[in-house]
Amino acid sequence: MEYLRKRTASLLLLWAFAGLLLLNGCTKGKELVPVTGATYVIKGNADGIQMVPASSTIATGNFDGWFDEQLNVLTFTLSWTGIGTSAVKDPITSINFYGPASSGATGTLIHTIKFSNNNVAGSTTMALSGYNELLPAERDAMYGGKLYYVICTVSAPNGLIRGQLTATKK
Repeated sequence: MEYLRKRTASLLLLWAFAGLLLLNGCTKGKELVPVTGATYVIKGNADGIQMVPASSTIATGNFDGWFDEQLNVLTFTLSWTGIGTSAVKDPITSINFYGPASSGATGTLIHTIKFSNNNVAGSTTMALSGYNELLPAERDAMYGGKLYYVICTVSAPNGLIRGQLTATKK
């Protein structure tokens, strides 16, 4: 009986969450758009030249994301090429977010997403939300182009490539 009650409560919670998602977004022309708040397109290309100090790596990265201000959720796809070589693996260990800082300057570490991948090229989709959500000052830094990400690897624990993020209100 206790099992049935817990299972029913879990299902009700799942349906309530699904209902909230439906209330907060709808599709328009095959594109997910929010109903309740402002959204921003977040982009940032990464390379070793943007690191402080600059690195001579051939690795590059691309950040393509979407921020919903009402829900305070940053969802993004991060892709990379040239991390290590096919002969020498240099696994990715984390993706770090820093700010506020303009291009060429360093900021304070604000979020770390532990991530393990040993592919020379690849992509992943992630989100900053919940306990890892952006604080008001961090959102302001992102809106002002003063938030950046760094891809860290085993041989470059402080970062191999860096990408400054830009935010464009939709």
